[in-house]
Amino acid sequence: MKKNKGFLVILTLVLILSCIISKPSYGAEIGKDKKTVYLTFDDGASPALTNEIIKVLEKNNIKATFFVEGNNARTNSGVIKKINESGMSIIPHIDTHEYNKIYSSANSYFDDLKNCENTILSLTGKSNSKFIRIPGGSDNTVDSPNVLAEIKSNIINSNKYYIDWTVDTQTTQTNIDFIESHIRECGGLYKVEVVLMHDLQNKVATVKSLQNTIDFYNEKGYEFKNLDNIEECEINYLKDIRVINKK
Repeated sequence: MKKNKGFLVILTLVLILSCIISKPSYGAEIGKDKKTVYLTFDDGASPALTNEIIKVLEKNNIKATFFVEGNNARTNSGVIKKINESGMSIIPHIDTHEYNKIYSSANSYFDDLKNCENTILSLTGKSNSKFIRIPGGSDNTVDSPNVLAEIKSNIINSNKYYIDWTVDTQTTQTNIDFIESHIRECGGLYKVEVVLMHDLQNKVATVKSLQNTIDFYNEKGYEFKNLDNIEECEINYLKDIRVINKK
């Protein structure tokens, strides 16, 4: 009896140790001191605002990611070409912000997404992005749960990733002090961060707060990258913290 108890204790310890060893902690594959931030801008492009954002990014030698709306891209094709020429990532977001239409079914969503992808291809010659940002985020309450689940499943099955964010900079607000305090409170918590901003024409707070956002991450020792240059270990990390392919 004592032998059996001893064997069970040893077996339990072995199982616990194997779990610890086989499941690395968040960021185990990422260098100990390495921190990366991805600045992302949704819903553009817009003539004045997006160009101002590019100026700030270029001044700081930063490459960022733009999740574009197809309708705005077609209207402001010159801005899209400028984003592309500046070495930024251009990724499909939505073709038009008609949520009732695009979320009526998974087929409607993917038809809309395809229109956006075709627009990006026609303006940049690029169509190989493996990322998608679902309008409203991957856990939005606009879409029905069943349709949203089908959309996410289809994206994963097509070997692509839907990506959310670690920090929403609240650039829908107009109070710059609020935005900056929010970034300092919610930013810098992870080894890999994805920051959500907007570059619609009326989102002037994005430009006004952008330099301070950049300064904050510089102070924290983050490297700025765009999603064209993301590493596999960073993708795995963002999966772990439920930013990529959140279930």
